[in-house]
Amino acid sequence: MKKRPHSLRVRLIAAFAFLGVVLGPLVSGIMLWVSYQLEERAVMEVVQDRLTSLMAAPENFALRPHPRHPEVLVSYALELETLPDAIFFLPDGVHEFELGRKAWIVGFASLADGRRFAVLHDISSIEQREWVSVFIMLAGTVLAGYAALWFGFYFSRRLLAPLNRLAERLSVVHDFSPEMRLADEDMDEEVLVLARALEDYRQRMFEALVRERDFSADASHELRTPLTVIRHAAELLASDPSLSERSRRALARIDHASVRMAETIETLLLLAREPEATREEFDVSEIVRNCLAQVEFTPRDGGPVLHFSVEASPTLYGSPQTLAVIVTNLVRNALQHARCHRVEVSIDAQGVNIEDDGIGLPDQDVARAQARGRGLTIVRRLCEREGWVLHFERPATGGTRVRVAFSRPEEEDSGRE
Repeated sequence: MKKRPHSLRVRLIAAFAFLGVVLGPLVSGIMLWVSYQLEERAVMEVVQDRLTSLMAAPENFALRPHPRHPEVLVSYALELETLPDAIFFLPDGVHEFELGRKAWIVGFASLADGRRFAVLHDISSIEQREWVSVFIMLAGTVLAGYAALWFGFYFSRRLLAPLNRLAERLSVVHDFSPEMRLADEDMDEEVLVLARALEDYRQRMFEALVRERDFSADASHELRTPLTVIRHAAELLASDPSLSERSRRALARIDHASVRMAETIETLLLLAREPEATREEFDVSEIVRNCLAQVEFTPRDGGPVLHFSVEASPTLYGSPQTLAVIVTNLVRNALQHARCHRVEVSIDAQGVNIEDDGIGLPDQDVARAQARGRGLTIVRRLCEREGWVLHFERPATGGTRVRVAFSRPEEEDSGRE
């Protein structure tokens, strides 16, 4: 399953948090490290210059021999006894020496006569400032993280507010009418570009919808007229007493096919219309009862029996024509293709059920029927159009049970509670 991407607001907050918690302390730490390195390098240069001057004219400097290393003449203002002996075993040159919390920059140089000169500079205060800076930076990181999250939430809400307002404006627009304007000149430039693009898209969709409506109206007229002619001609031929039984059966098939074609045309036109244009309040049981009365079905010996029961009679606000087409198609499908002995149509407070005791659906086909409507694509589309749920299942007793639920399963459960 593809992972859903994070929202734009979460990304903005993450960017603020990254800047505050990671990038800010990282840049500050690098700058502090560079400054301390430069400071230590400056001290080392001072020690090197002093050592060079000392080697050139030792008499100009106040030098003291180390109590434990008298061969070493030290230029150092503090007590020599506090210096660790390990310092004096360093080779000639300038070095940094650390011991515990103390640190020195030390320069050594030796003469041919065995004398050795040492220049020392205490940098313990610099090292202490480094540690203090580390703790301050850690505390600053925590504070910066809190501030970054606060600013992230605040500015993400402010930055996305124009997009949210545009989305709210779109949510209240229920048609593609070009009179409904989305773009305002007081919008931010980026949001204004998006609003104008959406208006352009809505204009194209409106034009396409107008073309589709015009085509549907023209197709309805052009198809109904020849169907009416065919049915009238079939009725005239059927009134001829000289027709053979074979011809009468052919006329019956022609009349049946024309009726089915007229119903199919009405269904397609129903799909082409706007949902709001066909909605009204209606009684479900009355619509279903009329549908079953109009189904062309004559029980034969050993053939399926159609049974209708009403547990509840709900009243819906929707399209009664849509419900009629759905029930008619499902009942005919059960009668003609299920190879059953009985078809049970029932109504409860939450939906309509069509159950047969026929061959049923294999287990692997139940999910396919859920997705494809067992070939009844139009029925599935009509249910989606009204917000109803078309559900196929295989009862334990066999056969197939189709349910047209007027609400989602979770809504049904809460209603029963």
